[in-house]
Amino acid sequence: MAKNLSVKLVKSLNGRLKNHKLCAHGLGLRKIGQTRSILDTLENRGMINKISYLLEVREEET
Repeated sequence: MAKNLSVKLVKSLNGRLKNHKLCAHGLGLRKIGQTRSILDTLENRGMINKISYLLEVREEET
């Protein structure tokens, strides 16, 4: 069964690299403080690892 991750944007995207902004948008994060629930897949983990300094990540209980 697939696990979910709770991802929250805690720092601004202003002045960041274009690829880092695209990763945040790919995860569905647009504004500071916004939280999304996403599936724990290799693709999503790669985006999270790339912009980990902007995020707060928690595993959700299912």
